Amino acid sequence: MFILGIALIVWATERFVEGMIGAALILGVSTFSLGVVFGGFDAENLGTGIAAGLKDLPGISMGTIIGSSIFLLGAAVGITAFLVPLQVEIPRKYIYLTLVSPIPLLVLMLDGFLSRVDGLALLLISIPIIVYIVRDSRNHPFIEEDEEFEEVLEEREEKPSWYYPGLMLFGLALIIAGAELLVRGAKGLIQSFGISDTLLGMVFVAAAVSFEEVARMVVPAYKGRPEISIGNILGTVLFFVLFNAGLIALISPLRIEAVVVSFHFPAMMLILSVSSVFMLRGRITRVHGAVLMALYGVYLILNYI
Repeated sequence: MFILGIALIVWATERFVEGMIGAALILGVSTFSLGVVFGGFDAENLGTGIAAGLKDLPGISMGTIIGSSIFLLGAAVGITAFLVPLQVEIPRKYIYLTLVSPIPLLVLMLDGFLSRVDGLALLLISIPIIVYIVRDSRNHPFIEEDEEFEEVLEEREEKPSWYYPGLMLFGLALIIAGAELLVRGAKGLIQSFGISDTLLGMVFVAAAVSFEEVARMVVPAYKGRPEISIGNILGTVLFFVLFNAGLIALISPLRIEAVVVSFHFPAMMLILSVSSVFMLRGRITRVHGAVLMALYGVYLILNYI
């Protein structure tokens, strides 16, 4: 049930995003802006995080934020660099911005609770950053329209006016169904194996809903566009810790276990700092990739211990 729930949420979220893209394009919203925004907050993670929060599994919600960031920076970047050494030309300001972006989340988590006010604060912090990225990243090559946008552009003239709004509702209904399966399966796993929802979210859910990002990184790197791979990962992490965290907490306030602040968040910052040093040097070699994968491996071992 847990695996089926995740699979259904991922598939349904793709349908939901396709419908949202089509509806937005009909309304005249630029595909570039949609590419930055939808590419940033990662609909699979956001959908899973909201669903888990509504079902009182805050550890899984935080897993889609912190755990997924750890997976992306450690596993996804590490695997990509190990397969294809990366020469990156990312503007330093984006690296620094991503590096400091988790600080507001840390400050608001220290009392052990992310309230709706906290969520609103994170959203208000994220909005000017999103606007800045949309405007400024026009001058850089690392934001690119996804193939999904091109497909929607080609198909929207052939579809009736109700198709994309209907697809959004269809995707939303399946996300709710997938969330119910995921929650029932997760509660069964927690009871059967005696693990916490935080461990389940930080490791298993985070990897499951973010695994496709490995392919999304490797393909541009093989095509000689490593800046797209790294730039999109940086943007995604920035959205996770501000926009996603804010929206999830605004919809459903989250209890924060002490281990999130004392272990998982520092682990994310360590891997983010190490990967940022590599990016600031302008290249991520196979050795660097092995280091990032090793750090992720140590993180998994420490979770088990």
